[in-house]
Amino acid sequence: MEYMSRFAIITNSIRRSVELVSRSLGESLSQDDATPVIFIDQNVEKLALPPLLAGHNRLSHQQVVAPGVSSARNLACYPADCEWLVFCDDDGYLERDYLSKLQRLIESRPDVDIFAGAIRRTDTGDFYSRRHAIGGDMRKFWNSKLLMGSNFVIRRRVFEELGKFDENLGVGSRFGSSEETDLAWNAYFHGKKMLYAPELVVYHVPPFSGDLDVEKSKAFRYGIGKGALVRKWLGRGHWIVLTEMLEMLVLPVLVSVAFFVLGRWKESLIRTHGLLGRIRGLFGGIVA
Repeated sequence: MEYMSRFAIITNSIRRSVELVSRSLGESLSQDDATPVIFIDQNVEKLALPPLLAGHNRLSHQQVVAPGVSSARNLACYPADCEWLVFCDDDGYLERDYLSKLQRLIESRPDVDIFAGAIRRTDTGDFYSRRHAIGGDMRKFWNSKLLMGSNFVIRRRVFEELGKFDENLGVGSRFGSSEETDLAWNAYFHGKKMLYAPELVVYHVPPFSGDLDVEKSKAFRYGIGKGALVRKWLGRGHWIVLTEMLEMLVLPVLVSVAFFVLGRWKESLIRTHGLLGRIRGLFGGIVA
């Protein structure tokens, strides 16, 4: 499948189990016989992959010791001849026919610059979020959040034109999330064409599957990123972002109350901590 050399699959990781990382990289390498897989290893001590992976001729294991996911992705080396970058999280993995479907999409929609794929749970196969289950037209601003870092594809040229990721956003950065939504908004405001393609599937570990304290802390950190993201784009005069600010403040209250009434205390507490993080991020200063 010679055409597959036009793609590169990128997965970055820090403090993740070697089992999850190996599953992700293994599925990426099984897509075809040509596509390079870039593993961005943010660990201070290089992750010891199983021999079959470590010695694979299409795997580029790059140790980029950067605290933030965005800076690590920006600093990584991508193949000079690849046209498209495929991003997949280390705790997720591509469906077996992912690249074949992507190739057909590109041929049928040559005007599209970014494809946002669907995230499905590894335990049930259901959509990871209601937003992905509903879908939508990404020419509309409120559907831009269909792009998630666990599964999206972008033209390399466009990725570079947009200035790559904002290094103030993302796990390990000043504001601990929302780097992918920021990239989507950047693309939207620069007139780049995006398409939600639910047939491009990545399977991901279920949400809220960790310890309560861990999940509360994660929700708070991610909330700070969301609030900072909204403030950033409002500071640049994009008033349509007010719709996102309204949603991010009102919806968690409604969801948290609903979970509380249903007796789902863990999810209610997590949502509440996420809301508190969003408020803090919103008033925590504009991202440079």
